[in-house]
Amino acid sequence: MRRAAPRRGRLTVSFLIAVLAVSVMSACGPGSGKTAKNSRGETPPQQAEEWFYDSFNEEQKMAYDAFRSMAEDPFREEPVPIRDRQGNTASIAVRDLDKVYQGFLHDHPEVFWLSRTYRYRALGDQSGEERADAVAALAVPESEEELARQKEEFEKAADAFLQGVKETDSDRDRAAAVYEKLAAQTEYEETAMYDERLETEHTAYSVIAGGRGVCDGISLAYKYLLAECGIRCLTVPGESGGEAHVWNLIYWDGSWHEADLTWDIASDGNDRMQYFDLTTEEMNKDHQREKDGIASVIPQAQKRAIP
Repeated sequence: MRRAAPRRGRLTVSFLIAVLAVSVMSACGPGSGKTAKNSRGETPPQQAEEWFYDSFNEEQKMAYDAFRSMAEDPFREEPVPIRDRQGNTASIAVRDLDKVYQGFLHDHPEVFWLSRTYRYRALGDQSGEERADAVAALAVPESEEELARQKEEFEKAADAFLQGVKETDSDRDRAAAVYEKLAAQTEYEETAMYDERLETEHTAYSVIAGGRGVCDGISLAYKYLLAECGIRCLTVPGESGGEAHVWNLIYWDGSWHEADLTWDIASDGNDRMQYFDLTTEEMNKDHQREKDGIASVIPQAQKRAIP
């Protein structure tokens, strides 16, 4: 159930500015506020909210927008410059890039084609702080043709999965129906935790179109499908059982509710709903949220009042 952390690397250029590459995860203009589009060229329902983007400061949002542009042109050869809202060249503290890229990936499960590895171009130390003025992310598919095929598969599989689910009575019922259906149709791919060649299994695409994945792919798939049903859902990074892990937080009836689909998929028993609709206090018995990074802005699921 391990979730691999973003990886960073160095880029090299022929001028005096140092160029570094990092692993984390933009053609909208900087500061545009536009969201990534799906394979139909539409802005899907889940993109009405970018929870982690909204939590970032202006400098971090500029880097997020650069990653957004990279996502819309993943095979471009040059890194995307970080720019302010006026289009001027800008930069970000390198120490913030992991959090920004993680936030982008968690906001956008439909952008399944980007590697967890990102790169940045470094300006060197400025006032004791290393900064970057451009970013890049690697595409997992090997060609534009392969990516186009995967996008089509993803959209068709998601539409087929949701047939009948959207007609259930309440948000809770829809969330439970998607949860049960994913649990029944998904295979936990333990090998992908240790084999970097199986990076696709960390994505919503592998779970929805292929029926297999690990915790981050499973939680991103659940978020995507719920958003398509009009239900707010976040992914929660942390750890469980001593390993990095990701699960979900879902909003219905005016409150948040925790769920860990991966643990229910991997359970040996017949009950695949043991980790659905928990409070944060209940989830904390065997899960711990990240102390730093994007988890710090995720709400708590409070104990519900007895009617």
